[in-house]
Amino acid sequence: MKDQQQYWVEREKPYRFVTPKEFAEVFESFHVGRSLGNELITQFDKSKSHPAALTTNKYGVGKRELFKACLSRELLLMKRNSTLYKFKLSQVGFNNLNIIVSQFMYKLCTCYSITNAFLLL
Repeated sequence: MKDQQQYWVEREKPYRFVTPKEFAEVFESFHVGRSLGNELITQFDKSKSHPAALTTNKYGVGKRELFKACLSRELLLMKRNSTLYKFKLSQVGFNNLNIIVSQFMYKLCTCYSITNAFLLL
């Protein structure tokens, strides 16, 4: 909206802001807008077009091809950020190891009725 003034053609007339609604009304009253409106009013006859011109399903490709494309894209992104994935994987691994060790120590302590687990170390 701010840059509309730079496209003002009539330099001798003062600039006036044109709202989108106003612009649409003037376009619809113009001969190009009227012919476009008349063309859009008539429904498209699918029987007159070539069968391959219009898609008959939701996507242009099958689910398998779509899955392959998405998978290859994700693999490419994972290769680009491999250091981040390695760091996050090691972080998750250390957290899992910590949980396993703490559960083992808890079972060991409850089994032998040891109140302080650090006495074993």
